[in-house]
Amino acid sequence: MNDPDARTAAVERAYRDHAADLYRLAFGILRDQEAASDATQVAFARAFERWAQYDPSLPLLPWLHGIVAHEALDVLRRRRVRWIAAGNVAVRDSAGSGDRDLASRIVERSAVDAALAELKPTARAVILLRHLYGYGYAEIGQLLGTSPGNVGVLLTRAHATLRQVLSEADPPPTVPGTPTTTRHIEEPR
Repeated sequence: MNDPDARTAAVERAYRDHAADLYRLAFGILRDQEAASDATQVAFARAFERWAQYDPSLPLLPWLHGIVAHEALDVLRRRRVRWIAAGNVAVRDSAGSGDRDLASRIVERSAVDAALAELKPTARAVILLRHLYGYGYAEIGQLLGTSPGNVGVLLTRAHATLRQVLSEADPPPTVPGTPTTTRHIEEPR
């Protein structure tokens, strides 16, 4: 699409229809409202620049998800580089400590949110694209520029990490009368 007016109208329509979805994905990766909002805006700017690359015979949302996922991961890479350049030894993603609305505070309190925050950004992106948006391994691989096999490995590791973190946060209840360990101690005869 080379007509600037038609391209502008198409991107504006895409923004109205999909901005909330892109923001949710960016927030899920970045864990920061302001950075997620910025990444969403940059993703739409990039979509505008690259609109000629979009194939209208394919669904628009996956194409936009790929752009915003890449932008969010790039934000984290740039943040890490700045952190290291400033002389810090430990590198860890952290959300800003500014004022947050009630909905954000509630989300942050959830065990799943805390567990997702423990994942590396690429693993978070894979989990969100798979379970929140329902993309298959090949589609996720295409969106993130990796192989479907690597997506499977990332998902397997992310699921294991999530299970571990969630079980530590909320261990399963014990049923009265059942042993709490798997070792069997024989009684003396």
